[in-house]
Amino acid sequence: MFLPFFGHAENWVMKDSVLFVSNRVTEIRAYEFADRMDIKEVRFESGSKLKTIGEYAFLGCGNLRAIKLPQSLVTFGEGCFRECAISKLTIPANVRAVPKAMCAWNNNLEAVKFPSRLNDIGSHAFAYCGKLNHVNIPSAVTHIGSNAFSRCGSLEEIVLPAGMKELESYAFSDCESLKSAVMPSNANLLGELIFSGCINLRTLTVMSLTPPPFDCNSFIFEPDETALYDSCILKVPSASIEKYRRAPGWKLFKNIN
Repeated sequence: MFLPFFGHAENWVMKDSVLFVSNRVTEIRAYEFADRMDIKEVRFESGSKLKTIGEYAFLGCGNLRAIKLPQSLVTFGEGCFRECAISKLTIPANVRAVPKAMCAWNNNLEAVKFPSRLNDIGSHAFAYCGKLNHVNIPSAVTHIGSNAFSRCGSLEEIVLPAGMKELESYAFSDCESLKSAVMPSNANLLGELIFSGCINLRTLTVMSLTPPPFDCNSFIFEPDETALYDSCILKVPSASIEKYRRAPGWKLFKNIN
């Protein structure tokens, strides 16, 4: 790919609404391009040595629609692509954590591809990404933060890794198109109201032999969402059906099989 010539003192060049980043750049600093409505695309020069994109580096770049991240990238800062318009995002292989609010309020985001060794998705990471319709959570992920996928109104299915250790409160709240979800196979503590507002959730599969407890003695849905306990089928291991029928929170489901 042809890139504009970079002089010795230049780290980036703007041309026709495209931001070209020199391969000498190892870090994009916090708030470096925040609120730049003139940026529609970001391209990195071949041989990029970029390691870090700082917190809120592209915050509020409401016309930024395309960015192909270099494989040299290792870390993202909080909210680095918050309130952008990126439609597709592939996270490089060496990244291990998606930070808080990384792509929150990104109304154009339809697809995100995670690296296989990712282990952490921070709180509000993809909250209010209304067009996000599919996510494949890697098996290495052990933690998903609070509200990580809240208000992802196009998301229809979610399968969580069997060995996940921590699923925080409201992680998938108000995902109104969500129809089915598969939970981890361990009995670790679950956050509050993980699927509150998921009015079309019809099947919830929990693989744990022991009913997982909820933080603060909470539930899956809000207290005033009793109709969801009637319409959503809870699927559990056959040997554990009676345990779930007696367990706090889980016993609210009318159909457990």
